Amino acid sequence: MVMHLFVVRQPIFNRWKRVVGYEVLFHSIEKAEGLSVNHEQAGKWVIDAHLHLFRPMRLTCGKLAFIPAPRPLILQDLITTLPPSQTVLEVDAEENSDEVVSACFRLKVTGYPIAVRGFLPWSPVRPLVAIANILKVDFEKVTGAERARAVSVYATPNRKMLAEKIESAEEFAEAERMGYDYFQGSFFCQPETLSAKLLTSHQLTYFRIMQLLGDPNFDLSHIEQVLKTDPSLSFKLLRYINSAAIGVRHRISSLKQALVLLGECLLRRWLLIAVSTLLLEKKPYELLVTALVRGHMCEQIAAAAGLPPEPDPFLVGLFSVLDALLDQPMTEILEELPLNPELKDALLRAPTPLGWVYSLVLAYERADWQTVRSLANFLKVPETELAVHYERSVRWADHLFSRESITLLS
Repeated sequence: MVMHLFVVRQPIFNRWKRVVGYEVLFHSIEKAEGLSVNHEQAGKWVIDAHLHLFRPMRLTCGKLAFIPAPRPLILQDLITTLPPSQTVLEVDAEENSDEVVSACFRLKVTGYPIAVRGFLPWSPVRPLVAIANILKVDFEKVTGAERARAVSVYATPNRKMLAEKIESAEEFAEAERMGYDYFQGSFFCQPETLSAKLLTSHQLTYFRIMQLLGDPNFDLSHIEQVLKTDPSLSFKLLRYINSAAIGVRHRISSLKQALVLLGECLLRRWLLIAVSTLLLEKKPYELLVTALVRGHMCEQIAAAAGLPPEPDPFLVGLFSVLDALLDQPMTEILEELPLNPELKDALLRAPTPLGWVYSLVLAYERADWQTVRSLANFLKVPETELAVHYERSVRWADHLFSRESITLLS
């Protein structure tokens, strides 16, 4: 029997849209070649991989790791290899046997917070709910007045409420108004208000830079002229080129010299990240982290699929959040950007090779494993390598948002 394991993280926000932790989801594939599969043994193997191979803490960048805890994981005390100060155990609401409840209580006393998944406010109060630190309410299953009732009846100073499957800004506002403490879903990647609002002069400058960066005929002189209209961005670039990260021997004070020294590849990346960061304004930083993870993963998958490096697959991931950054429909934004037609088609998820790569990345992000398998096979990308590509992308994006990197961009 051959076991393959996939892992993905999904952010959990507080009411100020700051990430407090990540739910770490796992999915296993069993392949038996002429052998019968021992499912009990396979389950133990997956648990071991949860804790040792993927090391969830590496995927959460020091924030809380919300770990779905199946029955064997709880009863065998394997979870105790993870630090209680950084781990939240997620237990299914249906798990209400005496042995599971007793084990959860012991773990809670040890210091592990307990979150109950799939909590339904109309169900009878069960012992597991009584000891829970967090109740997760699925907004797809719980609707109307029951959403508010869950908070009014079950929230206490020691028991927080988490609204999951929040897919729009309107649902986030509703859940916040009802008194939920934590929020999970793709709402932060959606435009808050679709409008034809006017862009500020700074936004127009950043937009113009994105236009130039998306032009295959990259021209440093054009970049220099646009940068000169934004002293703040020019200052950030000069500070970056003179930082220890670059390691130049003599101080650079000329904008043109800085552009030449960085080179086209590094300059493109720095400007894309710097401009995207400046466009965030009141948006959560996780929006840009998501874009960077998508971009890096698109780049790796496209290479594995044998696609050409141009147009740059990284741009598909990075530009995928433009509608959420600017609160405008993606179709209208793409009309203004003179991007390569293949990039535009990919961003609209057209049935093209680059569009399939982008769809595969989104499916992996959503833990839609059936679509992941289908697209990976279609692109002839080894399915077993996707978890490696994902972890590498997450760690790369998190590194860019380390204290040192943010200082250079701020």
